[in-house]
Amino acid sequence: MKAPVRVTGIGVVRVPGGRAGDPGGRPGRLPAALASLAGSAPPVRLVHPIEEAAVLAAYEALASAGVAMPVGGEDIGVALGVEEGIDGLKAEYYRGLLKDGPLGASPIVFPFTTPNTVAARISILLDLRGENFTLCGGSLSGAQAIGLALAAVREARSRAMLAGGATSVGREFLDALARTGRPDEGQVGSGACLFLLEPSRSSTGSSTGAGAGEFLGYADGFGPEDIRDAVQACLEDAGLSMDQVQTVRVASAGDWRSLLEALHGMTAGATIVRSPAPHLYAAWFPLAVAEALQAAGALPGPVLVVGTDCLAGASAALVRGKAPR
Repeated sequence: MKAPVRVTGIGVVRVPGGRAGDPGGRPGRLPAALASLAGSAPPVRLVHPIEEAAVLAAYEALASAGVAMPVGGEDIGVALGVEEGIDGLKAEYYRGLLKDGPLGASPIVFPFTTPNTVAARISILLDLRGENFTLCGGSLSGAQAIGLALAAVREARSRAMLAGGATSVGREFLDALARTGRPDEGQVGSGACLFLLEPSRSSTGSSTGAGAGEFLGYADGFGPEDIRDAVQACLEDAGLSMDQVQTVRVASAGDWRSLLEALHGMTAGATIVRSPAPHLYAAWFPLAVAEALQAAGALPGPVLVVGTDCLAGASAALVRGKAPR
């Protein structure tokens, strides 16, 4: 059993079909965040919807924890999961290059041809000088970023971590999936979900925020028994048994039938709930965790979140929400 890790802030951004500043993304959230970061400096320019969603989610996670920004210190690191959704921007860049040669190489778009650009932008704009990680593990990269951040906080390698996933699903991405025999029924859109993670108690016995709950355990599984291995290792990490779990939330980009069969064989009488935020890939698992934390406060026990991908991978997290007053 390892120590729980508190969630002291959560930032959630879901933008179906638009940009984070558009009406579909609740106008004013992003401009207000950028204005507060810029102060008297020129306005910050963001290039791509994944950048907008990730920066806004990071800002709101810190703001909800009561952290003043820009931070200006090494106390907070970043672990961000991204996936193939950003490849649409790469395709746009290389189309310009093929059409116009060197003159078509946009210096504004070029940084997004590398996967760590979004995490770097979060660190630069919010002045976070802690460790910075980008994970590119497909649909479960947001989950794996959380696992990495939990380990960093538990092992005192970082006082606090911003962790989660961000995605931007463009038409190029959906078309490419169809051509490879993996048609997706989702739509163009973007999203991000980031958590501010801190130790269960700071060295002073206090925290920067009241908190929204805590992670009790986390684990990954790979291969034929990926779901079983992830769930069992997660429970062991938390020091709990399956009969103490009454609710399971699932976020799957893999085989739903196999996932449900595996869970029904393990979870006995637990209620299984499907996450209502599909097709957001790297952000899907973190969003399912955020929903679990919001629901868990009214439930008597911890909530298990399980995610799968199309490559025989699974992730599991056990969370406990803060009980309402």
